[in-house]
Amino acid sequence: MNKMPDYDIPSVRLTSGMYALTKLACAGLTYVLISLLMLGFPQHNGIPEGWPLSIPYAIYAYGLPAALVADVLLRLLRTTSHIVSLVVYVAAGFGAGLWLAAEQGAELLLWGLAGILGLLLLRVTQLGVERSPLLLPVFALFLPLLCLLLL
Repeated sequence: MNKMPDYDIPSVRLTSGMYALTKLACAGLTYVLISLLMLGFPQHNGIPEGWPLSIPYAIYAYGLPAALVADVLLRLLRTTSHIVSLVVYVAAGFGAGLWLAAEQGAELLLWGLAGILGLLLLRVTQLGVERSPLLLPVFALFLPLLCLLLL
């Protein structure tokens, strides 16, 4: 009979679940922050003027996958350096901005820089959200839904 390895399967599931919840909370908090910043600007059908798409679509469809790619790259590099982390997030953010611009027909350089700012904001919110794990469901689900309903 084969002997099972000594690692704990539920802890692996818990770790990956907490990672996913943290990423969703980061995206939710980023969405709320950007929405609050954009309140003073004119909007048409939920899309800020000059933007090719809505704020939640930009964050969840372009920013979140880019943040996941950046995390995979950092995991593969096995580094804890903040400088390397910053460089990887900047590169992934620029890639997300170029991806958005190519698909939506927007200006490449402008949206590349916006992607960098968006992904750095995602990273900053991740650092803040990881300090309060009890608020993860609030930032991941309730606050973004409330923001969608009110705005």
